[in-house]
Amino acid sequence: MAAARGPAAAPEMAAGGPGAAAELAGTAEAPGEGLRASLCPAGPEAAPGAAGGSSYLAACRACGVSPASCLLRRPRGPAIPLRHRGLGPRVRALSLVADTSIIELDLGDNWLLGEGAAAIAEMLKENCYISAVDLSDNKLGIEGAKAFSAMLLENNTIVSLQLSGNEFDDHAAKYLADAITANSKVEILDLSYNMFGDKAGEVLGVAIAENIGLKELKISWNHFHSEGAAALAKGLGANIFLKVLDVSYNGFDNSGAAALGEALKTNNVLEELNISNNRISVEGALRFAVGLKENKTLKTLNVSNFPRKVFEPLMCV
Repeated sequence: MAAARGPAAAPEMAAGGPGAAAELAGTAEAPGEGLRASLCPAGPEAAPGAAGGSSYLAACRACGVSPASCLLRRPRGPAIPLRHRGLGPRVRALSLVADTSIIELDLGDNWLLGEGAAAIAEMLKENCYISAVDLSDNKLGIEGAKAFSAMLLENNTIVSLQLSGNEFDDHAAKYLADAITANSKVEILDLSYNMFGDKAGEVLGVAIAENIGLKELKISWNHFHSEGAAALAKGLGANIFLKVLDVSYNGFDNSGAAALGEALKTNNVLEELNISNNRISVEGALRFAVGLKENKTLKTLNVSNFPRKVFEPLMCV
């Protein structure tokens, strides 16, 4: 059962006090209009008062939107930190297609919804410089999953993608699975704190088996139970690239633990596994331990919060 992750920034409010609120002052346009124009090319010319800043203001005037002061005073650097700004779907598309200096984009907790996700995804289809994207806690839903799946079929630059806390369910998993199967560039993927169930486990398990790029996958705090857990474990057994896997807080139970144990018999790549808080009893732990005993590559195993009588069989391996 997924836990609440704290209050997200409401789309009509900017987090961070009066200063942050002022950044969105005057942005009461209809949804989708507020920040349609965005970043001017970054770099030296984008410093406040320079030609780049003037270009950004001109773009805002052309689109009839209020400029965001956080962008006007954005310091030079490779990252754009826009977390907790309350941008909502008004974000439209950050104009970063030709920007060669930005490699990290953080839009976490902005209530972008599906509309905002689609706009960002369209931009990322053409941008070939941004390698790390964080869109966690944005309520992207199935529309966001569709948009990012389509983007990942074209983008060959993104290496790290954070999509936790976006209300992805079994239907959204179908689109994400297509992207995981086809994309070989993303190495770090976070899909934790979503609403995936056993059906999602089945399609994601197949995708994990076929993926040849992922090195770290976080998929904790979802709803994978026995069938979903078994499917994910089967995918893990066939994957020869994944080094870090977090499936904690999912309710795998004993059958899921047994399936993971079988996967560890054949997987010779995984180095770190977190299976804590998964309702695994002594029976499940013993079955898991059989597979663990044959594995030669695992370096870190997290089974925290297991009852002592469950943990002791693992200590004997």
